[in-house]
Amino acid sequence: MSDSEWREGSVRDDDRGGALVEVVFRRPALPRYERAHEAVATPQESGALIPAEEIEARIAASPLSPGSKGLLRGLLRLGRPAVFPGGGVGIEYGALLKTAVRPDYLASHLAEAAEHLRERRVDLLVVPGMSGYPVGAMYALAAGLPAILLKKQVHDPACDPADYPPGSFVIPSYTGEGDVVMSADMAAVADIVYAILTAQLAAQGEVAVPTLSLRVAGADDIIDKATMSQAVSESALVVGRAAMAAFRRRYRARTGDGRAMRETVATVAWVTPLLKGYNRPREHLRDTLGIEPFAGLTLTGVHLDPPALGIEGVGVIDVSAAAGIADPA
Repeated sequence: MSDSEWREGSVRDDDRGGALVEVVFRRPALPRYERAHEAVATPQESGALIPAEEIEARIAASPLSPGSKGLLRGLLRLGRPAVFPGGGVGIEYGALLKTAVRPDYLASHLAEAAEHLRERRVDLLVVPGMSGYPVGAMYALAAGLPAILLKKQVHDPACDPADYPPGSFVIPSYTGEGDVVMSADMAAVADIVYAILTAQLAAQGEVAVPTLSLRVAGADDIIDKATMSQAVSESALVVGRAAMAAFRRRYRARTGDGRAMRETVATVAWVTPLLKGYNRPREHLRDTLGIEPFAGLTLTGVHLDPPALGIEGVGVIDVSAAAGIADPA
């Protein structure tokens, strides 16, 4: 931990009549992650716009999976490029992924993502913030997995980091101004992990040193620069270890089983409907976590004038021209 992660403070010295004495004491700060604003791109940087009358044919002939094609049709009908106070240029897609549930556009993509999670043998899904939780909950139900929300609250720098749950971190808000703290509901995590690990122990019978493992995946409504994905992945390790320690104490108190246990916690997958490929988040997650994220659509550009989206495997699509023809499948 670097020196910047320690804070100065003050204590009262009882040997000096309770006088306030300035000291430097070791109190770790919350981990902090930075993400920069995005610049505006022009359609010419990613290729010519697809003529309106060719859009549907290009989607149908593309190498996209059936789930990704349905997702793209929904995005073209309900989404649009926008500028966000805390993140720069992005996409407003609330009516598709945040404020409404659209199985007509999402069902096939959810099934494909669920299969990916099952292949990775995921035990628990972790989702950051309320904007990501609707689609995260749909992933969880499709895959038959429990999911935990990392709750968001305004960051108060004066708060003692010890007052926050294990694994909490600070990150700038994308859709608003200022910093937020992301934290897990440890009571919920502990109860979920207790059920997972109890089943693992039961399956191992009387093994002298049983092995306990927690395989975690992250899910979000979009992966932009993968800053949040990295933060969630690293937070999940801390949260998982804390939950495992709580399990050990509770299980031994309940059963009297004092066996040593091998314990592993790992972040093994990421799933998302949308990934901004031009920010190179795949490379970032591959380099930092060794994870190849699963994404329904990879964006090659987001453009404001005209409002257009570059889609890997399809081309650059004028959203206003496509909205009227992108009916549900």
